[in-house]
Amino acid sequence: MTALFKHIRGRLRSKNLFGSAKQGPDKRGGFPGRAMGIQLKWTLITLALIATTTLGSSLVVISLMNDFLQDSLIKRGASIAFSAATPAGFSIMADDRLALDNLVAKIKESQPDVAYMSIVDRNGTILAHNRLSAVGKTFEDLSGPVIQKNPDFRAEKLHRHGFLCYEIKAPIRFADRPVGKVIVGMKTNALISTKHAARNKMIGIAVLALAFGTIGTLILASFLTAPIKRLAAGFAQVKSGEKQVEVQVTARDELGALTRSFNEMSRTIQSQKNSLESYAQNLEESYAAMVRILAAALDARDNYTLGHSARVAWLSLQIGQKLGLSRQELKELEMACFLHDIGKIKIPDIILAKETELNDAEYEIMKKHPIYGAEILSLSDSLHKYIPVVLQHHECYNGQGYPYGLKGDEIHLHAQIVAIADSYDAMTSSRPYRRGRSGATASWEIRRFRGTQFSPRLVDLFMETLNEIEEVEEIPLAGAAI
Repeated sequence: MTALFKHIRGRLRSKNLFGSAKQGPDKRGGFPGRAMGIQLKWTLITLALIATTTLGSSLVVISLMNDFLQDSLIKRGASIAFSAATPAGFSIMADDRLALDNLVAKIKESQPDVAYMSIVDRNGTILAHNRLSAVGKTFEDLSGPVIQKNPDFRAEKLHRHGFLCYEIKAPIRFADRPVGKVIVGMKTNALISTKHAARNKMIGIAVLALAFGTIGTLILASFLTAPIKRLAAGFAQVKSGEKQVEVQVTARDELGALTRSFNEMSRTIQSQKNSLESYAQNLEESYAAMVRILAAALDARDNYTLGHSARVAWLSLQIGQKLGLSRQELKELEMACFLHDIGKIKIPDIILAKETELNDAEYEIMKKHPIYGAEILSLSDSLHKYIPVVLQHHECYNGQGYPYGLKGDEIHLHAQIVAIADSYDAMTSSRPYRRGRSGATASWEIRRFRGTQFSPRLVDLFMETLNEIEEVEEIPLAGAAI
């Protein structure tokens, strides 16, 4: 930067813009050298502003992008660890080593960013690892800089197996007591290459923008104020996260080139953002698939409820579409359906799979599964939005439900929808102590409790849905794709 200013100063001296202290006053009594000095100062200040704005904004964007990429990678690792913790806890308590090995192998195979994954018990002994030779050994607890730390997980940056990675450790709890840890190592190769490429591109564009700004300032100093303001506003828009920031090009000279360079930088940043959004979408799809797998695994604990969550999701989505719910709301409704019975994972098998009707004591235990489900979902911030449905899907419209006796609009809309679909599927599914009812009988029962157990409006929409289904007893096993 100093060399550049010296070059500019030399060019200005060669054009006699500085003047000399020995010069005498002109005919008006002024000193042309001093007049040119003020113009030079204005030019240098303008150049300094361009340099500060361009380089400063680029550094801010680079810093924000670096933080975002790192945070995205850590969140992905934490999401993988969270999704594995619940089934791992169940398998540890069941001493099912094969299930643990299968869980680790499937996650490692489906997640290319995972460098290694290990499940250890409370003593640090490796129960499952993507390298089978490590099973049975004590996990080497290396230390490194702590990147993120909270009660749910701990992320460190360290070297393991000869390469740099982010290691995420998440506790495995069963019945509110720790039984081990899930340890996931995330590769940094893609993160580092993306950061370097983005940084080099932005620095190159910033330097180019500064160069064109310098030329434009020397040639058209008096016309720079408005374009600089437009560029500064553009940088502010980029910094604030606005999409498709484009500054109008009003000239074909160097200043226009500077503006085009900014637009190129803006498109580069937008391209990086689009890439990150695609990455986030893939992460969301993986997360949704894991939720479906978890729901299927839970349903499979009882042969008589196999596919229950998927059928409830399909029926609920039919009602939701008739209500005119948005695409995002339908996605959330579908995920809530797959999670609505997640609390049953804490219900003992002797009760869950009992071949006779439950007695009063067993029924009271079964009634706790909404609370258990809410407790499980509270462990992850990203799952908090599904807690109302999980907690309230057994509440009744007249306030006679459980666990809190909510009524009417006090009950979450999605929970009211799930309650109808859940009841219909429960009635049409066979149990060891009774045969499933026909679709016609089940729909009659739903109408019978219209206004007491169920919302009248939602019952009417559900009846419309059943009328549109040619065979009401053949509900698809897979939820409708949203």
